[in-house]
Amino acid sequence: MKTLTIFWIFVFGLILSSSSALGQHPSEAVKRGFSVIGVWRYQGGEEKAMEIHFLADHKAIFKGGYAFYNAAKWYFNPATAELRLIVPKMKQDDFKLFNQWTNTGLKINLKEKTIVYTLRDARLCFMGYFFEKEKK
Repeated sequence: MKTLTIFWIFVFGLILSSSSALGQHPSEAVKRGFSVIGVWRYQGGEEKAMEIHFLADHKAIFKGGYAFYNAAKWYFNPATAELRLIVPKMKQDDFKLFNQWTNTGLKINLKEKTIVYTLRDARLCFMGYFFEKEKK
């Protein structure tokens, strides 16, 4: 079942990669005045709804799923729209899932346990699930 799930994540990833938030060229909207701080939500579907809370003190807290990775850290460069998510509790094998997204601009650093996103909009993929930033 897990293999089938990973397969479908990969297939949908290929379909969505041309318009996903993981692309290499950030939009002007993300570059100008964009803040990562807030709640990012996976609405649910294949799994129950989940959230990533990006806090002002650069902590990222997972709720509703992946809480065993708490607490992560994040850093955002608005000039490049690059979001670095450092997940110290993530095992190296868990990072393998992200390898399928590297062709879309996502990078991983196993040594530093870091996932690097280049945001095009307020959307990111974590462990195969798309999280979108809640609008205020």
